[in-house]
Amino acid sequence: MKIKLSILILFIVSISYSQSQIERRDPVNQNDYTFLLMHDNSSITISKYKSSTISEISLLLQTDTEICRDYNQITLTLSSGEKINFENAKIYCSTSETNKHKLIGTIILNKNLYNKLSQTEIKSFELGDVKIPVEFKETGENLRGLFKFSEEY
Repeated sequence: MKIKLSILILFIVSISYSQSQIERRDPVNQNDYTFLLMHDNSSITISKYKSSTISEISLLLQTDTEICRDYNQITLTLSSGEKINFENAKIYCSTSETNKHKLIGTIILNKNLYNKLSQTEIKSFELGDVKIPVEFKETGENLRGLFKFSEEY
């Protein structure tokens, strides 16, 4: 009797949870497209997450550095010279496999920012006070190509 009651309670809880607005991010719904840069294990990634309730595109900027501080600002310098600042941005710091600190900055792209960045190039980006020049490892790679690649696959 106790087993049947326990199973019934678990069944009811699972039904109510599946109908709630809370959704955990399932890696199956995420696609990442990364181009490597020449500077200290740096890269630029377009991350797309799409589920039945969430559709989000993010730009991830990554590099290795000697110092790990509490950074919270990302600055993009475009090929036109325009600077775009993101204050209170998410910048994560962890230890990398090279015994340096890995910095990863995340910018959620709204439609206007997505359109703007997909039609230009980034000359450099700053994660806090760490400045990284954008120089792609592979010949022919560029930011517009990364956006196009992420749209096709």
